Amino acid sequence: MACVAALAVLFLSCSREQPPPADAEIAVAEVNGSRISLLDLKNEIAARRGLAPSLAARSAARREIQEALRSLIDRVVVLEEGKRLGVSVAGSEVEKEVERYRSDFPAGGLEKALLQAGMDMEAWRGELARSLLYRKAAGAIAASRAAVTDEEVEAAFRRKERRLSRPERIRVRQFLFPSEESAVDARGRIENGAAPEDVLLRFSAGDVRPTVAELGDVTREDLPPEIAEELFPLREGGVSGVVVREQSYSFFQVERKEPAGKPTLAAEAPRIREELLRARREEAFRAWLTSQEGRASIKVEEALLEKLAGGGK
Repeated sequence: MACVAALAVLFLSCSREQPPPADAEIAVAEVNGSRISLLDLKNEIAARRGLAPSLAARSAARREIQEALRSLIDRVVVLEEGKRLGVSVAGSEVEKEVERYRSDFPAGGLEKALLQAGMDMEAWRGELARSLLYRKAAGAIAASRAAVTDEEVEAAFRRKERRLSRPERIRVRQFLFPSEESAVDARGRIENGAAPEDVLLRFSAGDVRPTVAELGDVTREDLPPEIAEELFPLREGGVSGVVVREQSYSFFQVERKEPAGKPTLAAEAPRIREELLRARREEAFRAWLTSQEGRASIKVEEALLEKLAGGGK
């Protein structure tokens, strides 16, 4: 009986043994009091490898671990400053980003892709919101630390002035028709002053509809030589002859003409300012981040990182 009792006590003690902690409960680093979990680190490594979170790395090279952890530390520091600056992400912004991703898939395709990758839709949406918040915070930090003067913009313009001379350009639209007869008829009507929209409506019947392609502003180099030779001498509103290509019948209309010439400072200043700002913001952001990390309280569990590099949990 004593033996049976001892075995019972041993069995009960074993059954009460706690399971190992989940990756989300294990802290591999702490930045100003904010925890970075082992799960965060594995997921970051997986993302860098192009894997789904469900395939998070069980082991990785020491350098790979250090780079992933550095990114996570950067994220904590940036998000802290973003919070201080009052940066936030509205639900509408997240939904807009979701729809941008959704537009790359057929109906239901995004959900299917996430399912195949082993990702929960809400978890993915949460990660998307965090990514947006990081980008907004980084942008706010950089914008507050970089500026460009009017004098600097003008100096940059003068350095580039000769290279910025623009060639002659025209704005063109192309009308495509299912038959040569309809293309010739429509061309004549538009040339004689009929509104293109009315002409297109006139030649639309059932599934057979002419189409319009807005080609935008083009130079001679943007067009086939024979097309450019015909279009560039036309006046604004002028139309080309009918072009037959690969069972399609089309003609072109010149909507606007812009002669060759040198750009003005007023026209080029916004673009030049943005170019200068982009470089300065990046430089200012990196300098700020390095400075902040130098002052931050960062504690790293080196033993856990060694274990991950060695293939353990």
